[in-house]
Amino acid sequence: MDKNNFITFVDYGSNAIRIGSYNKISKNFENHQEIIIQNLDSAISNQEKIIEKIVIETEKKNNEYLNEIFLMIDDLNILPIHIVNSKKLDESYLKKEWIEKIIEEIKYEIYKNYPDYEIMHTIIKNYVIDEKKFYELPENLNLKKFSINFLLLLLPKKVINNIKKIFALHNVSIKKFISTSYSKSLFYLEEIDSKNDIIFVDIGYRRTCTTYFENGRIEEFKILPIGGDHITKDISKVLKIDNLNAEEIKLNFDRVILDQKKNNTDIELIQKIIFSRIEELLEISTIFKDKKINLKNTKLIFFGNGSKIIDNKKKSDITFSYNIDLLEESYLETFSSGFKFLSNEDNIDGYKKYQKELKKGFFEKFFNIFS
Repeated sequence: MDKNNFITFVDYGSNAIRIGSYNKISKNFENHQEIIIQNLDSAISNQEKIIEKIVIETEKKNNEYLNEIFLMIDDLNILPIHIVNSKKLDESYLKKEWIEKIIEEIKYEIYKNYPDYEIMHTIIKNYVIDEKKFYELPENLNLKKFSINFLLLLLPKKVINNIKKIFALHNVSIKKFISTSYSKSLFYLEEIDSKNDIIFVDIGYRRTCTTYFENGRIEEFKILPIGGDHITKDISKVLKIDNLNAEEIKLNFDRVILDQKKNNTDIELIQKIIFSRIEELLEISTIFKDKKINLKNTKLIFFGNGSKIIDNKKKSDITFSYNIDLLEESYLETFSSGFKFLSNEDNIDGYKKYQKELKKGFFEKFFNIFS
């Protein structure tokens, strides 16, 4: 453990950058802030200015130098890779040491075949032992052959190096890159009492991430190039207005449909634009149909800033075949998910006490829609 009193996380979004520091003494996240990227056409220069601002302000508030951070990101270029590693055993029992060697073999093959990528996450989906599926490594089980199903999330080195360079300008190193959606899905999964399989759909600004869990273990992860900004651009194009006004209409859709000053034709057109995109976003949750998933018995949970538009006064007019849950969240929960993810990996001291605070009021943040 280092001598710093804070563990700092940065959520590196496409339209906003957020930072939060966990105080090891108070066991709370403190000195957090969110800065919107105003001009996305010159995002790199804007990001550099924002990073400079948040580093300086965080150091002042924490009263210590910011030497390193954990960076949370969901880049469109994240590449999910599925690998099955099969072995025949000379011995009767499976040893944990073998699993560690297999993981090293997998990583070696990844770096050999994907030289332009770094591994963000190496995930064991399940074990298949003598044709039976296990989600935990069994002990003292006689076996002849086994296989391990892996899911690895890769991030291009180009993306990693560009971000590292920006922070290096301010003498800040990045200790680990974490997938925001994967981390949040794991975090929310532990808080949900559901016997069903679960699909989490995280709708962001320009991307949507879907994560499918079977029996509490991840099976699939996909990231798609559609998000809330696409609705804004559709409104802007059809109504021939700038993006700022289009975003205002989208964010205040409930007020727009009740505005007596608005032309009925315009209201119908706006509703048609928004609902067609909402239905497209909802259909993303069915992306795993080809895996023969029974969606009637699968819990669909939507979160992220882009999901807020789904809950509106005209939602009964939206065409979708399945019930979904919407999860209200704050960006503090993003940092909390990253912290919990690290505590599971590296056993960061102090999380267990903080975990009790996280659970308070959690279920109040769920509400059902289309039921």
